[in-house]
Amino acid sequence: MNPLFIIPVVLVIAIAGIVFMVIMNKRYKSAKTEINIDQERGNYSSYKNELLNQDFSFLKNWMDGKVIDAFSSASIPQSTANKVQNLIGDGLKNVALSSVGVRLRRIETDAFWVLSGKDLHFFTTDTAGELEEHLIFDNFRIEKAQLRDGGLLKAQLGFYAKQAEEYLPKVHVITFDIDGQQLSLEIHDRLRYVVNPTDILNLKKQLQIRAKYQVVGEQLVEELKSRFSNLRSV
Repeated sequence: MNPLFIIPVVLVIAIAGIVFMVIMNKRYKSAKTEINIDQERGNYSSYKNELLNQDFSFLKNWMDGKVIDAFSSASIPQSTANKVQNLIGDGLKNVALSSVGVRLRRIETDAFWVLSGKDLHFFTTDTAGELEEHLIFDNFRIEKAQLRDGGLLKAQLGFYAKQAEEYLPKVHVITFDIDGQQLSLEIHDRLRYVVNPTDILNLKKQLQIRAKYQVVGEQLVEELKSRFSNLRSV
């Protein structure tokens, strides 16, 4: 093929790509101006019910009829996963950790928190998204827990686009004292959102869903603080 023919084709593709990016960037900025997160927070109750009946209806099944006061996404810090792995690798039968489960080694799959009354439920999933582990931290455990700001959740993501940073969850690290053993887990300030391929060009819909996920998810820490004075220092 004549190289002189290839050059114009490449230029056309490059120009088309630039034009597409400019158009999408304008659409994004326009759609973003329509979202006021402070106003969205006023819709917390309706958003919570909507998500529990649709996107996160599985949580109601996992809770087996128990009330859901607040919920959000969760993650297992690498340090906790390593700690459990080392205990298992050493062949230690740690009664304290066994009482809350020893499957806290999987850090790449979805996990969730659910606050029900004064019990905090922690759910982990397998690679198919099915329930793997259900841990319950009762009033006694939570009253002895500590909460600290963990910053943005970057550790598991490696390099990421700067423009995506605003969508990364901020985390609080809650540390439980399990019979002398420290067990730390992460609470996200929003539910994890994965864009549906059919919505890839619908930026307005994406931003609306992200707002709902943030409004609902961030309320979990606020509810915890309102019920447990030892967690209010953060």
